[in-house]
Amino acid sequence: MSEKKPQFKFPMHNVHFNKTMGIVKNACLFSVLAPTIMYILYNAPHQRKYRSFYSTYDPIDAFDRMMNGGYIDSFPPGSGPKAKKDKKDKKKK
Repeated sequence: MSEKKPQFKFPMHNVHFNKTMGIVKNACLFSVLAPTIMYILYNAPHQRKYRSFYSTYDPIDAFDRMMNGGYIDSFPPGSGPKAKKDKKDKKKK
């Protein structure tokens, strides 16, 4: 008796399911990686910069600079507070 060699059949079962699951896995991976990379490369450096800037920020001093520089329309340039003289200078006069 002659034996027939079995023919190889391409497995067609679960092809669509396996492809769909691969896409879902990639989507989950990218949905975790993208915000993480965004936080590490963009948000964290900006937070450090803002923290260092506002730790030494003096709003009154900044307002005085804007007022004396003419950046505020309701204050003409040079109308800011004048330099305060010491009490000793007043006593001498």
